[in-house]
Amino acid sequence: MICFTRKYVLFTVVSWCVTIGIGYGQTVNDTKKEPVQFTAGKSAYVVSQPVTPLEKRITDRLLTYLTNVLKHPAKRVAVIAAVPSGNPAIVLSSKSASAITSSSPEAYQLQTRMMGNHPAIVATGKTELGLKRAVQHLILESMQIRPGLVIPVVNVSEYPWIAKREWTICPWAPDRVRRSFSNPNADKRLNIWLYGDQQIKDYVEMFDWFGFSGCQLMETPANYAAMGSAEAFRDRQIKFAKAIRENGQNVTYWVWAAQFDDYGWFDKDVVYAPSKGNTAFTDPEVRATFEKYYNGYAKMAPYADLLIAHFYDPGSLTNRDDVFSYLKLLQEKFRAKNPDVRLGVDFWAAGSPSAYMQQLTDHGFGDALLLEMSLPNIYTEGKRETLHKDAKLKGLKMGMWGWYMTEYETDQMPMMHVNAKALKGFYQEIKNGAHKIQPITYWSEMEAYHLNNIFTMYAAGQLLWNPDRDPDEILREIAEGIWGPRNGLPVLEALKLIQDVRSGPSWNTFWWTTGDYRLGTAHPDLDVKRAEKVIAALEKMKTDRDFVSKFPLPFPPATFIELILPHLRQIRAFAVSRVKMDAIKGSAKEGASKSELTKMLHEAWQPVPEYNTWIGSFGQPEANMQEKMLEQLAKELNLELKMPGWILHRNADRYLQRIQNIQRKQRLPYTFNIDAVAVRGGEFTWTAEKSREYMDLLIRQGHVEKCGTNTYRLANWKEYRML
Repeated sequence: MICFTRKYVLFTVVSWCVTIGIGYGQTVNDTKKEPVQFTAGKSAYVVSQPVTPLEKRITDRLLTYLTNVLKHPAKRVAVIAAVPSGNPAIVLSSKSASAITSSSPEAYQLQTRMMGNHPAIVATGKTELGLKRAVQHLILESMQIRPGLVIPVVNVSEYPWIAKREWTICPWAPDRVRRSFSNPNADKRLNIWLYGDQQIKDYVEMFDWFGFSGCQLMETPANYAAMGSAEAFRDRQIKFAKAIRENGQNVTYWVWAAQFDDYGWFDKDVVYAPSKGNTAFTDPEVRATFEKYYNGYAKMAPYADLLIAHFYDPGSLTNRDDVFSYLKLLQEKFRAKNPDVRLGVDFWAAGSPSAYMQQLTDHGFGDALLLEMSLPNIYTEGKRETLHKDAKLKGLKMGMWGWYMTEYETDQMPMMHVNAKALKGFYQEIKNGAHKIQPITYWSEMEAYHLNNIFTMYAAGQLLWNPDRDPDEILREIAEGIWGPRNGLPVLEALKLIQDVRSGPSWNTFWWTTGDYRLGTAHPDLDVKRAEKVIAALEKMKTDRDFVSKFPLPFPPATFIELILPHLRQIRAFAVSRVKMDAIKGSAKEGASKSELTKMLHEAWQPVPEYNTWIGSFGQPEANMQEKMLEQLAKELNLELKMPGWILHRNADRYLQRIQNIQRKQRLPYTFNIDAVAVRGGEFTWTAEKSREYMDLLIRQGHVEKCGTNTYRLANWKEYRML
């Protein structure tokens, strides 16, 4: 007997029979004890009368899947009577949903039963959106085995936990690291802004299959820098928005409402500081800046269902009255072009959530969707629940703006994560706490590393549909759904390894400022063995050409393997280094000489390579941890540790690029002291000592010159100044 779970479904498989507990507290008995089987080389029949474009799209997706699996054209017929006698059939309907008690438009039923002498599986949606979910469920449950395709016995009725579930496209590009430096080695396949029209459509549909009901598009100056202009970027955004809409998903538009330059984008006309006697809202030059960019944002209004305004971190407004005045202006501009667009405001870096919520209500924004931050560490015990109690008393709508929960933002510490376990723990906490007080109706999660982050995003999409799902089963489902049972197993082992060594089981093991944060497990020798095993398996993996991927993908499955491998090699390199460090400690206890230990120490410092991965301004996380651990070990043993020369020059070059980018925003020479604290800012995590070492190198090389007492500038600053 094999037991496994999917969504709100518990399957117990005995031979081909499946007993299923379903729904959010519902149970339905089986009506048929035999699977529905389709034979390879013969037509599969789909009974459907699609009317809307989405219904046609759903039907076509199913027909294409059946055709590819059975290697024979599938056929659509209007009525079951048109199916040859005794043949199996799939029946689709969004018109006979009276038995579906949930009010969710995504609710659906999926049931195997006999229809006359036809073994059939009937997919019924509350609406066309529910029908779409039913077909996705059907395909994911299908087994590509003899005689061709088998649908196990099912009898399910499902609906989502969170009504609106969105994936948020982070604005950064892999070759442009925040506002600091460029990384020409980053794999361009990670840059979704370079995708062709069909790739965009496939990318969007992939996330729909992950379980998300919509997409949160972002507009920031970083986007303009990546594309070269606001106009070019919005043209690409419109392509995404149209693809999202065509797929039956909602579109949310999230904007920086008080920051319009920097982060690689330079606009000499931007003014934030009001003149004496004016506020930021009444000052003509400041107002002109906001009007210019708000008018640009509003060009996306016809495509948006929800507008979210983000005023802090970053943001230029220091007066709350100005915030609310500009919030009203932004809302008016959007509603002038789309009267139905709803308003949302996120609480990110806005101070006390309760105070901000009260102020928004006092200024007439009580009907807005209020988005709390997801970060668990910013809420002391009971604080989130108190916020929801206040919202309930005031009758306010609450949403969750998920940031950093699925991965690190790609401008600072990006790496491939698998956060299925950590997400489940957090979702369960919310489900059993704040959500019971004042329900969350909208939830977004950050999607930043794109192709390397699809596994965590699949977990997020599934857990927002059902927070009780087994994280391991979710990962198995996507691994086998893309690569098939044969190749899915080594991919699953790779995902589990990444989850164990980079994320761990909880937020505290994942987040870098907590006391429990770590990279690698407590057993680096086992980390090495596991990494070696999965690397070898993926390197020799051959595409299973008999398997048809169940998910729409913007690239072939082999591409994802190519993008996973560098991360596995980084994990292996870090684990090997830790094993060597343990050996050094052992040799020190046995009385090895200082020269022997120094030699071992430098042999252990084989820096974790960046390869073609996405690097943030903080650098490659395992390489940073490796360096800190080696430095600490050298200090403990009183040994001298010398940084490899190529790292010194690489970091100095990134430091130089940072200074050049600051100069681009200024007409006069940008000056700084030798420690350049303002240059580092929040961009680099180097110590002051290392920063000084990099600056000394830049001075020796002639890139930086002295221009006063402890005052320095670029030697060729005129080449970079704003004209």
